Amino acid sequence: MLRLKQVMLSFVTIFLLLGCFSDNEAPQKKRVTPDKITFLFVTQPDCPACDYLEKSMNRKKPKSLLDKYFDVKKLYYGEKLPAGITPPNGTPTVYFLGSNDEILVEPMVGQRDEEGLLEYLNDALLEFKNTYHVDLEKKRDENETTKISTI
Repeated sequence: MLRLKQVMLSFVTIFLLLGCFSDNEAPQKKRVTPDKITFLFVTQPDCPACDYLEKSMNRKKPKSLLDKYFDVKKLYYGEKLPAGITPPNGTPTVYFLGSNDEILVEPMVGQRDEEGLLEYLNDALLEFKNTYHVDLEKKRDENETTKISTI
């Protein structure tokens, strides 16, 4: 009886281990590093909070970051979002997306002043760096230095 239990336990262990090393796993998509973070801005007409956020986006510091490191795309509430993105509960809502439209940081919901917007932009840059192991700010500075030195 003891011998039978040992044999059964051995078979169960072997099958469990074999299951862990299955060759039937789906191949993972290769992650492509985008040149910029997608700043997907969901807005709607006659939205005071949206207008306020747009004014914040056009202030000197946020505009500089947005121009250098973000690809700003505007959608109107109700338009089709990229696959896998939960529709917003209201506007304005901003999604920060990497490659394959994966969300980098939690969506920014509601109006933000310049300081609040800068906080989200910097969080997105940091998460991009952690996810793709690329520092967009450093990469941009290196590219600009190279352009200047070759002229």
